[in-house]
Amino acid sequence: MKLPMIEQSVLNAIPVGGESPASTEDIGRLTGLTIRAVRESMSNLVNVYGVPIVALRSGQHKGVFIATTEEERQIGITGYEHQINSMSIRLTAIQSADLINWKANLKLTITPVDGDGGAESVS
Repeated sequence: MKLPMIEQSVLNAIPVGGESPASTEDIGRLTGLTIRAVRESMSNLVNVYGVPIVALRSGQHKGVFIATTEEERQIGITGYEHQINSMSIRLTAIQSADLINWKANLKLTITPVDGDGGAESVS
C-alpha cells in the first residue's frame, strides 16, 4: 500500500523503538508540518495503515515512537487507557454540570495580593 507523501514524511520522522521517542513538535520541525497535520497523519498511519505508533506520556522521555516489542506496545496501550479513563471522567462531569448555578456553587472568595507580590490563598 503506497502512503501519501505527508504520511510518508511523518513516518520517516518517527523513531522506531522506544529508546528515544520524538515529540510531535520535533516531528513538525523535521517535516515542516503543523502540529495538527502531524497528529492527523499519525492518526491515519495508525488507523488506516496499521502502523503501531504509541506514545510515552510521562517520565523523562516523552514522545511517540513505533513499537517494536510487545512490552513497548503495552506501554503505549496503558497510556491510552489512562487518557480514555480521564476523558470519560471529564465527560461525565460535563454531562452532569449545573448549567445555571455552577458559578454560585463555587462560593469563591478572592483574597487580594499581599504586600510582597505573592497571592494569598483562595478559599
